[in-house]
Amino acid sequence: MSHCKKTLLFLLFACFVIVRTWAQAPSCSVASKFYSKDSIIVTTFGASTVAGVNGFSFQPYLQQNFQYCYTGKYISITNWGVPGETTTQGLARFDLAIAGRTGFVCILMGLNDALNLANTPGLSTAKINAALKVVQQNMQAMIEKCLKANLIPVIGTVQYLNDKGNAVYKTTNSYVNRINAGYKQLVLQNHIYLADINAAMGRNFALYQADGIHPNAQGDKLIGYIWFDAINAAIESKLLLVGLNQNFPNPARNATTIGFSLTESGRINIQLYSMTGAVVKNIVANEFYNSGYHEVNVTISDLSPGVYVYVMQVAGRQLSKKMIVAK
Repeated sequence: MSHCKKTLLFLLFACFVIVRTWAQAPSCSVASKFYSKDSIIVTTFGASTVAGVNGFSFQPYLQQNFQYCYTGKYISITNWGVPGETTTQGLARFDLAIAGRTGFVCILMGLNDALNLANTPGLSTAKINAALKVVQQNMQAMIEKCLKANLIPVIGTVQYLNDKGNAVYKTTNSYVNRINAGYKQLVLQNHIYLADINAAMGRNFALYQADGIHPNAQGDKLIGYIWFDAINAAIESKLLLVGLNQNFPNPARNATTIGFSLTESGRINIQLYSMTGAVVKNIVANEFYNSGYHEVNVTISDLSPGVYVYVMQVAGRQLSKKMIVAK
């Protein structure tokens, strides 16, 4: 093989490795830029999917995602999963799981409740409805315990079972639908956060182990991403610093973008000053923004080259950054 062909093959292989490596990396939320604490503490609570089965679990993937995006932060993820438990059994040990904890509690329970119902023949509609109501009450009780302890609960929807040729699993999935619908109501009622695992996994049973119940490595990797995104959403709405980002590009010529973050809704003023202290542009004039991260595009083609300062005022606070205009 010629030297040129060897070089070409090497470059193609290197590109393939880079693309694969990049594809495995999580998409880092703006939360990672403005997170105000020095640690992220996550308690994962539930039954077998949380505990992990046959050496598979989602917690290592969740840990990797946080370490990749939240560099320099201490990451702690604990596993409080017990296989086979119902929400009633989980509620009985919930206080112990959250005692002394801070941060986030990811709760994934309910599948065993659905399985127990499906495996109990002859139940009346009234008894089924009553049992499903208990599941929702148990989840509500866990949510309330979290909120009382100043923890941030994130509720996971329950995955389907592989019901192909299995009547019991088909019935179980019908109860899973009702349980998940109830969980989504609780998320809205309590103004908390949802990790919609069921929607992400759907009926793609290639993500499951041979038992048709528990996730395999790819399934757990996906579940890790779902929890990661849900926790990021919680961080963005509750725990971000009020922050003013450096404009990009900088130096800039014709236009630039300024990003800023808010912990709560408020009215914003952003003005651009020359080095003599004169206001040369009103970028944002007393406009209302909700909590989270925002970006504004700024036309600067009308400005002379030089150094400027942009200042953001919000809720009595003032933050500033330098901007360089080049031609």
